[in-house]
Amino acid sequence: MTARPQTSRPETGARRRRPADRRRMIIDSAAKAFSDGGYHAVRLDDIAEAVGISTPALYRHFPNKYALFAETTAELATGLRGVLDTVPEGTPAELHALLEAITATSFDNRRRGGLYRWESRYLEPADAAIVRDVVVHQHRRVRAAARRLRPSLSEDDANLVVAAMISVAASPTTHRAALPPREATALMSAAAIGLFDVVLPEPTEPGPPTVTGLAPAAKREVILTEAIELFAARGFRDVTIEDIAQAADLPASGVYRHFPSKVAILEASFWRATDRVTSAIADALAASTTPREAIVSILAAYIRLSSSTTDLIAIYETEIGHTTPEARAELRNQQRITVDEFATWLTRDRDELSLSQARFLVHAALNVVTDLSRQSPPPSPERIEALAMRILLPG
Repeated sequence: MTARPQTSRPETGARRRRPADRRRMIIDSAAKAFSDGGYHAVRLDDIAEAVGISTPALYRHFPNKYALFAETTAELATGLRGVLDTVPEGTPAELHALLEAITATSFDNRRRGGLYRWESRYLEPADAAIVRDVVVHQHRRVRAAARRLRPSLSEDDANLVVAAMISVAASPTTHRAALPPREATALMSAAAIGLFDVVLPEPTEPGPPTVTGLAPAAKREVILTEAIELFAARGFRDVTIEDIAQAADLPASGVYRHFPSKVAILEASFWRATDRVTSAIADALAASTTPREAIVSILAAYIRLSSSTTDLIAIYETEIGHTTPEARAELRNQQRITVDEFATWLTRDRDELSLSQARFLVHAALNVVTDLSRQSPPPSPERIEALAMRILLPG
C-alpha cells in the first residue's frame, strides 16, 4: 500500500489569524478618517481597506456607517471624561492637573480630535447628548477649579477664560506641527494656565448695527456671499444649488454659469478666506517696524477678520472635508505658510522659543480666536485679543 503524500501545512506562526482587537482597529481607523475627511466624505470601503479587511467583514461589527460614527464619537468623548475624572477635585493643583490632562489627551488624539469638534453635528439627538455632556462636564470642572483659586473672577469672565484655556489645551488636534509629546504637553498646558490671571477689558454693550456699505452687484460675488451664509447656517451637505440660486435671485443655470458645482463654490469661499488672511498679514507687517509690533499687528488684524467674517471662518473650520483632496492639500499648505510667517516673527521676539514651539503657540492663539469668535454672543475683539496675546507674549 502506497502511502499518500502529506499535504504541507503552514507553521503555526505563519497562519493568518484574526486580530483579537479588530473592532478596536476599525474604530481607530474610522476616527482618523472621519476627523480628516468628514462624515459624509468617508466610505466604509475606505475604512475596511485601512484596517485590511473586507467591507462585509466590517459589517459584522457595525451595521452601517452611522453606527460606526456614533460609537467612535462616543468613545472619544467618554475617554476624555474618564481622564478628567482621574483628577482629584478640590485640591490646589486641580486646575493645572485638569489642563495638563486635557492637553495630553488632545495630543494623544491628534488624528482623531476633529471628530467631535467638527463632526458631532451629524449625530442624532441621543448620541449628540453624550458629546455635549462631556463638553459641559469639562467646562464645569475647569471653571470650578479656576474660581476656587480666583474667587474674584466673575461668572462671565470665568466662562470666557475657561473657554480659552480649554481651546489652548485642545489646539493640538487642529494641526500637525511636530513636537515631542512631553514637550508639547508642557508647552500647551503652561500656555493654558497662563491665561488664569489675564486682565480682561470690561465687556461692552453691543452698539447699533454698523453701516456695512453696498453689497457687490456682480453675480459671482452675490452667489459666493449667499452660499457662505447658507453653508454656515445649514451645513454644506444640506444646501443645494437651487437653494443658493434662490438666495441669489437667480435660476440654477445662472449659478452654473459661474461655478461648475457646489464643491467649486465651497472651494472658492475657502480661497477667499485664505486670501483675506494673507492680505491682512501683509498689511500688518507693512505697518510694523519690530518683531513685537508685527506680532501685535498680525494678531489684531486676524481677530478683526475673524470677528467680521464669522460665517466664512466657521465653514472653513467645519466643511473643509467636502473639498477635493487636491484643493484641501493646497489650502492646508497655505495655512502652514501663514502660521510659519507668524511663528517666525514670534521667534525673533522670543529667542528662547524654537520654531516648532512657536508654531504650537501660534496655532493655540489662532484656535482661541476662532473658538471665541464663534460663541453666541461673541466676546468683544478686545477681550479675545487680551487672551490670545497672553499666549504669544506672556511677559
